[in-house]
Amino acid sequence: MGDKAPRWLAIRNVSDPQIKAEGTLQQQEQLAAQIYKGFGRWSTVCSAITCWASIAAET
Repeated sequence: MGDKAPRWLAIRNVSDPQIKAEGTLQQQEQLAAQIYKGFGRWSTVCSAITCWASIAAET
């Protein structure tokens, strides 16, 4: 497609934490839930701002 390819951008919400595969699956789930509870809202807010800024930059 070369120069005719559409511009695109992917922005990932980082609210789903990556954790080490240590302990049981239940322990990993509990750790992930704690991380999300503490930071999930703010990571979503930051992703929304990033999406808005990316769109605004194109107009």
